Amino acid sequence: MELAEGSVVTMRHYSMINVFDSIIDKIMDDRIVVRLPKECQKATFLEGDPLVTAYELDEKAFIKGARVIDYKRDESLLTYREDVPDEGSRLRSYERFPVSLYADYRVADAAGNRKYFALVKDISDYGLMIYSKEEHFKGHKLNLDIYLTREILSLTAEIVRKVDRKGYYEYGLKIRHNGPIVFNQIRNFVRKEQEELIGKYSK
Repeated sequence: MELAEGSVVTMRHYSMINVFDSIIDKIMDDRIVVRLPKECQKATFLEGDPLVTAYELDEKAFIKGARVIDYKRDESLLTYREDVPDEGSRLRSYERFPVSLYADYRVADAAGNRKYFALVKDISDYGLMIYSKEEHFKGHKLNLDIYLTREILSLTAEIVRKVDRKGYYEYGLKIRHNGPIVFNQIRNFVRKEQEELIGKYSK
């Protein structure tokens, strides 16, 4: 069984504090169009934004990463495409959890200490993927502040993979742990996110 028109999809987007439920309006090949609830009217959804979706199929709950394709604010319609596993995902040593988070960061040891903006696409105990419009190079270390729902996760990570997505860069980062605090913070965040996204489907 697959998703169908009228199905409920729970979503997480970095512009919203809480998860929200949407109703599938139509499905066109790999594109899914949902009607957003009223609380999303003041939110901003941009093409390429990371999105997390959760839903139930055959009495089993799923959490999937996705990307925004289009947003029609006047009609409250959002079009997205679920992620498909890429070569990078097979090379990772640890399973990553899809997220949609805002972050700012600085390049370690760079002159000027300039702050940049990024979106976090997924995260694991030892790595994460971010989107940024700024170009950096493999081996650069980034000092990130990732804005979780109700706290800030601060960590240092090294760029190990870089992909030019024509308009932004996708970076695979390896987290440099300096003790258990960041490790535990990531695990606790992922556990809470899973509960919030699929809690109602697992009752």
